Amino acid sequence: MHVKELTCPVDYRAGDGRTQLFHPTPMLVLNPSPSDSNKNSAPLTSRAGSVVLIGKTSDDEHDDTPAKPSGTKPPEPIVRHPEFFFDNTLIAIQIENTLFNVHKYQLTKSEVFSEMFKLPKPKGGEPEEGSSPECPIVICGTTSSDFAALLKVLYASHFSSNQPAPDASLIIPAFRLANLLCFSELRTYLLPLAKKSLDNVDKIVFAREFDIKEWLMPAHVQLCRRDEFLSTEEARKLEVDSVLMISRIREQYRSGGNGTVIGNYYCWSCIGMSYYGNNLQCRHCNTVVSNGVYRNATGTMVGSNAPTDDTALEAELKKWVDNSHAEKRP
Repeated sequence: MHVKELTCPVDYRAGDGRTQLFHPTPMLVLNPSPSDSNKNSAPLTSRAGSVVLIGKTSDDEHDDTPAKPSGTKPPEPIVRHPEFFFDNTLIAIQIENTLFNVHKYQLTKSEVFSEMFKLPKPKGGEPEEGSSPECPIVICGTTSSDFAALLKVLYASHFSSNQPAPDASLIIPAFRLANLLCFSELRTYLLPLAKKSLDNVDKIVFAREFDIKEWLMPAHVQLCRRDEFLSTEEARKLEVDSVLMISRIREQYRSGGNGTVIGNYYCWSCIGMSYYGNNLQCRHCNTVVSNGVYRNATGTMVGSNAPTDDTALEAELKKWVDNSHAEKRP
């Protein structure tokens, strides 16, 4: 073998009729096709100084060395890496009026597609569904945009431990398709991301779509506890029964902003009321009270935001969620 202008130290040693190249750094050897086997080998030096040797000596093609004794250990069989030997087959899929060409190895992560690929192939020379854009697998009941979101998440690298989470706008449509087509691992991966990224209103919408009962009660509780009322946009996202329940609970357990909680006891000075007299008309109900009326005064609880009775609030919401969930189940 003839080597020119090596830029890093090498060592030639003869052995078994072969010329060998030894180098202190790792070396990659690439073998050419048989038609190129008579060409001289050429070393390429990387920026790090290691040698990449392309080719082999012409003696390798016509080795007249006598056969080795039968007791020599046979070479180990070549095996395919279980994770990084990819099937390059492409599957054509049509959703709405959009065609997709997707690697089969990605689709086999779905239980639905895995079972589909096990079906017997058509007889009589008919093309197999998905084998070409002219004969695609047609999927109904979803949208091309949701499927595109699924593919963006599928094709994102899962090999890095520091993989960034998918964009929030992809999580819900990708989860929707992962749930529909039974991508079990992807569904498990996306569920905690959805819980982390969604606000309480969107959690309720998400939980109802995918029947995740355990999300409903905590999200409703948080909406009842917060100071702000539901916005118009939030109310449109929620079902009517949720809007009515949240409004009623807020009115019942957040007593008009004066800090009192229904069912608890308070002294007059804390509430901010003082005795005024008898036989006077109530400004709220217009009733003439003969046994004494009270008027607003300075009190430590007036205008405060005392906490609601969380135990009673949560118990009532849990009961409501259980009942409404049971009614909607088939």
